[in-house]
Amino acid sequence: MATERPNVSLSVTELDRGSWVIFELPGFTTAASGTPQDSLDALRQASDTSYYKGKDALWVKLVSNGNGARGPVGGGPGGGTSLQVSR
Repeated sequence: MATERPNVSLSVTELDRGSWVIFELPGFTTAASGTPQDSLDALRQASDTSYYKGKDALWVKLVSNGNGARGPVGGGPGGGTSLQVSR
């Protein structure tokens, strides 16, 4: 992802509850929510939405709440898990 925007919203809507994705965001420094982690390993082990500020990038792990997932786990379109990051 390349952007000059000072803030970016990340969201996941089609993942089953508990599924997750990790983003590496060079140039970003803060997350508006989530649990701070002390290392990239701790971020990988986290079971909830979290972030880790590395030397050159912000790493964000979004853990899906299942809202918006298709099939029996989710509640149909909409909802999802989101987080805003800033430079």
